[in-house]
Amino acid sequence: MSKIIAELEGLGVLSAQRLAEYYPRVRDREDVAVLRDSLTEVIVLSASDHVTEEYYEERHEKEGYSVHGANVVTPRLDDNIRRAEEFGGYMRNKRWLDFGCGLGGMLDEMASQASWAAGLEPNRERASTVAAKGHNVVGSLNELEDNSLDAVTLFHVLEHLTEPTAIARDIRRVLRPGGTLIIEVPHARDALFTLYDCEAFKRFTFWSEHLVLHTRQSLRAVLEAAGFSDIEVMGYQRYPLENHLYWLAKGAPGGHDKWRFLSSPELQSNYRATLSQIDRTDTRMATCKA
Repeated sequence: MSKIIAELEGLGVLSAQRLAEYYPRVRDREDVAVLRDSLTEVIVLSASDHVTEEYYEERHEKEGYSVHGANVVTPRLDDNIRRAEEFGGYMRNKRWLDFGCGLGGMLDEMASQASWAAGLEPNRERASTVAAKGHNVVGSLNELEDNSLDAVTLFHVLEHLTEPTAIARDIRRVLRPGGTLIIEVPHARDALFTLYDCEAFKRFTFWSEHLVLHTRQSLRAVLEAAGFSDIEVMGYQRYPLENHLYWLAKGAPGGHDKWRFLSSPELQSNYRATLSQIDRTDTRMATCKA
């Protein structure tokens, strides 16, 4: 039994006996299957030993960046603009850590508005890029003092961790009492596979680094086990209707750009609200207090 399956079973959010094959493989490995708990709907990979600390430290960066003189430039993402708008109040004039900061996109948006900000990034190549942009970077929570932060964010990071509860507990250690943890993860009830049964999307989205796709209950269970309180879990739909229509018609990503002419603010808002009402959003978000 893999580490992640054992941990989630210990939290009561899945049962190894109820796990059944949901998809035969992930997109980048033939030897890892996608499993689903028939009762709780949590999705988990059949193995997690391929994901190690060394794997993330040494992984080669596929996303490029450009250098203009002494300035390192990385792409500005709509997701980070949206996160800054929604959660910026937790970072502004606060001591904030972006855990799993990648190329530092969120730091680009908000670091200048925080009283102190840093990214935690174990990958050496990514960390070097972030540091070259002038941001503070740490490689481990061990580099941070107890009760030293006001906020920690994990945007699409928790699903990569083989021991999420232990990491969340360590995050609570570095947060001051009453400090805020903000998490965003992919959702196990994404409409593209649970409602529309889109084969092309399943083949594309299941990935060896996404060890678990959470439900509302499983995400809450991890945070409760780590000792957090005032937990609020909500759904959010990142990709609009035209993206889903393109997947169903063409079996490929990118519809939110290629079929943007179909979109309107009202349509996007109504579609997001409908998917949230039926718990079929592509994303789960949570806020909680240390």
